[in-house]
Amino acid sequence: MSDFHLYVLALISGISLFTILLALRRKKHFSSMSGMIVSMFLGMNIGLTAGITFGTVYQGDLFLSTILGMGYGIVAGCLCGACFGFLSSLEGTMSGLMGGMMGAMLGEMIPADQANVLIKFFLLLSFCTIFLMVTLSTSNNATIENMDWLFKPILTSLLVGGVLLLGNSFEMEKAESKALPQETQSESHNDPDTKTEINKIVIEMSDLKYSPKEMVIEKNKPITVELKNTDQIEHDLEIKDVSFKMVSESKHQHGGEKNVLHLHAEPQKTSEMTFSINERGTYEFYCTIPGHKENGMVGQLVVK
Repeated sequence: MSDFHLYVLALISGISLFTILLALRRKKHFSSMSGMIVSMFLGMNIGLTAGITFGTVYQGDLFLSTILGMGYGIVAGCLCGACFGFLSSLEGTMSGLMGGMMGAMLGEMIPADQANVLIKFFLLLSFCTIFLMVTLSTSNNATIENMDWLFKPILTSLLVGGVLLLGNSFEMEKAESKALPQETQSESHNDPDTKTEINKIVIEMSDLKYSPKEMVIEKNKPITVELKNTDQIEHDLEIKDVSFKMVSESKHQHGGEKNVLHLHAEPQKTSEMTFSINERGTYEFYCTIPGHKENGMVGQLVVK
């Protein structure tokens, strides 16, 4: 789990706690309908934010990300609603449950960079719960007695902007670390997204992408493929219907089917195998983890 995702989870926990404490303090100023609106709004947005976060981190394990996302949403919505009564607590619970389920599915289905955009959006909506509470608990007959009304929105905007910018800096640090150039494995190499013709090929896996996504090798010539998984989730590489000769393999290779090459890499781990292909042609390789191939984790092996 990256620093950005840890920051998001810590932030929504803090927002939930602050909102619940504020609800306890100002509950006498709320009508039953207002209390229900606040608890539903908080439960839904916290559930969505947590669900997308866990769905991104634990891609391939939808059950776990759904349970964790629902847990965050249910706790936030239920405890906030409990300050206003049983019905508000029930509505908050159901909203948190639905938010966690939908968020986990979104995090599972979309690429990490797009998921982070949605996380920021729903994080902002979660922040807005605090302002919604203040608005709903303020009397329509309230008057402005001094200049505090001017400075409070400005300070609030600066606070929210600072929190979101801090989260964005965590995300940028992660992107920059992934963008660092990897060591060259051979004197002959090209751009990572173009054809590569070398004796050892290093394939980096991150954000549901292979880099390089196309390999060019020679028939009957041994080639070592090294999988470097820089993600927080497992990935693999599989090629079907290929005639090959295995030279050596790491413990992570767990194929076994006839004419199937399969190499697996745990999060933040590296594995490799050395083999030669017996027939010319173009073969597709892809990740077999559920949802990864569908999101574009596919490449080509060209045998000359």
